[in-house]
Amino acid sequence: MMDKLEKFIIENRDDFNIYEPSEAVWNKIQKSTKTQKVKKLNWKTVLWRAAVVVIIFASAFMLSEWLHLEEGAIGKKRRERKIEQIPQLAEAEAYYTSMVNDKLQEINIYFADNPEIKNEIQKDLSELDNMYEDLKKDLYDNIATQEIVEAMIQNYRLKLEILEDILSELTEQEKTLENEKIEYEL
Repeated sequence: MMDKLEKFIIENRDDFNIYEPSEAVWNKIQKSTKTQKVKKLNWKTVLWRAAVVVIIFASAFMLSEWLHLEEGAIGKKRRERKIEQIPQLAEAEAYYTSMVNDKLQEINIYFADNPEIKNEIQKDLSELDNMYEDLKKDLYDNIATQEIVEAMIQNYRLKLEILEDILSELTEQEKTLENEKIEYEL
């Protein structure tokens, strides 16, 4: 069953096709399809935009680096103030630092004869110093404060113990060499 509109269109099809657009309309349509404008890429604009993007990213990166550097310096000052606020730690740090420096001066005498000992000592002490700095950071973050203070003091004790062991071993070696020298001379 066809509806009335469809039936009407089929019966009057010829009457609908009498109206056609003029030749001028078809000419305009053909011209517009043939000569569609292709947009040219303006390289100056592209380069300017790329330069702006690079500048923005570089600025953001430099700002980020500067802030992290500043944060590190400020953080170090705060950690040092935190240590000063704990009298037990400040006293222990002063005491053990002077003791470690004294032992290092005593051991320096032996470095000329044994340069490998110097390298080994510096390596061990730098590892302990790195651990100490990590403990300072933890202390600033208030992570188990009393335990960290004890660990920091233990770090100094360990440094001192290592230096004392090395010093006693070096003095024993020197005495043994002197005894052998005396026996050889006799």
